[in-house]
Amino acid sequence: MYFKLMTISQLIRPAHSFRLTPVVKVASFHIGRASAFRATKTIENGAEYIKGTVNEAVVLPPKDKVAGSYHWDFERFLSFLLIPLTVTSVVKMGHPITDLCLGVILPFHCHLGFDAMITDYYPSHRSPVLNKVLTWSLRGATLIALYGCYEFNTNDVGMTELVKK
Repeated sequence: MYFKLMTISQLIRPAHSFRLTPVVKVASFHIGRASAFRATKTIENGAEYIKGTVNEAVVLPPKDKVAGSYHWDFERFLSFLLIPLTVTSVVKMGHPITDLCLGVILPFHCHLGFDAMITDYYPSHRSPVLNKVLTWSLRGATLIALYGCYEFNTNDVGMTELVKK
């Protein structure tokens, strides 16, 4: 026996009208064929479900250098490179090599962060069209940012001089 949870409309009522109504929960267990234990139910909202039985081994995907630990190592490496690069740009103040490195590493660092956001919140198996649009938009924006950093570093004062001003 358990007690029914109160809804919001029941919580708004005056305090003297609260009642806990006991409800009996009945669960029936049936032993049947092995197919009765399989989750064959399709869920409409796109949620994942289990196929097969509990005793089947999990099929692991093949190893991929882009999607595996190499990818995370590359992201960490770029993030780590930004620390000495910003310290060097503060010490040297406007050196063309630090401007070049900041103009390349910073857009790639932002690209990887936004790509992780797109992969997490708009996966291709749930919304394939939106995933493609966002991914290609991000690629285009990254190319525009790289070109903008190039133009700013070659035809203007540079990134470190901008921060100095």
